[in-house]
Amino acid sequence: MSYSVDPVQRQPDDLAQKLRAGDLDAFELLFRSHYASLCRFADRYLRDAAHAEDLVQQLFADLWAEHARLDLRGGARAYLFTAVRNRALNLRKRQLVESAWERDEAHPEVRELHPVPSQPDHLLDARERRTLLRHAMQSLPERCRMVMQLRWHEQMSYAEIAAVMGISVKGVENQLSRGLHALRQRLGMREER
Repeated sequence: MSYSVDPVQRQPDDLAQKLRAGDLDAFELLFRSHYASLCRFADRYLRDAAHAEDLVQQLFADLWAEHARLDLRGGARAYLFTAVRNRALNLRKRQLVESAWERDEAHPEVRELHPVPSQPDHLLDARERRTLLRHAMQSLPERCRMVMQLRWHEQMSYAEIAAVMGISVKGVENQLSRGLHALRQRLGMREER
């Protein structure tokens, strides 16, 4: 029984020299000799044939890009399988981190910590709404405007507003009701029932 020796393994020093010199035939021989087995090997780690192929293709692309500095001391086969293993493990680690991040981002509490940046047109709309609201507030009668500012800007309770304004709590409620009604009319909003 005779075993055929892989031409890539026969003379590793010669292959390394040819690859460093940019010998495309040597690179193609290396690729054709190991591509399929490297893909199967990567698939064992990734359990995704498409990702495994992408990983191996990227390895060979990087290998060719860096061929002038290539060091195959342990042999081409050992180098390639070690590189695939390391890249597959790194990819799995990155995928685990990404999936953990996605799970975290799904929680409402976490989403609140990372608000989506406002789009320029949304910022403009918000600025226009604030301007319209400010003008509508300025058009309210003075007492009504004061009650609303104390309630919404100063976050005072009805009782506190009543004490500051010298009116009853019921008077505060009436002023707020009138003010909200007037603002809705001026801003073209529907009344909530």
